[in-house]
Amino acid sequence: MTLLQTTLLMLAASCTLLLVGFSARESRWGPALMMLGIVGTLMIVAYAIYENSRMG
Repeated sequence: MTLLQTTLLMLAASCTLLLVGFSARESRWGPALMMLGIVGTLMIVAYAIYENSRMG
């Protein structure tokens, strides 16, 4: 799997978490899902930086 495919898969997962969390923001677990989505998005940036620095 290429870096682009991996990044898009992780982005889709974190956007799904953000969407579900925002839809359920009135419940107790909604904000937690949004936080996981935000952390997932930040991890995408960290993963891309790591892979690009490893490739040279």
